[in-house]
Amino acid sequence: MARRVFALLLLAACAACATEEHTTIVARPAVRAVVAPPSDAQLIAESQAACTSYGLMHNTATFDRCVATEFAARRPG
Repeated sequence: MARRVFALLLLAACAACATEEHTTIVARPAVRAVVAPPSDAQLIAESQAACTSYGLMHNTATFDRCVATEFAARRPG
């Protein structure tokens, strides 16, 4: 009987000394970058470059129409 009591006391002492360790990893919130919209001058330059790449000649009505259409398509909103 004494052995059982001793074994239970030893088991209780070991259980009291047991520890648990947990590691928690917390993800950082995503950082949103502030992006400035392109300027009108930049949009016009891109539109002119696109129309030139289509093979249109500068200072023609077709080129001007193309630039106006490209500009409208590139403009945000």
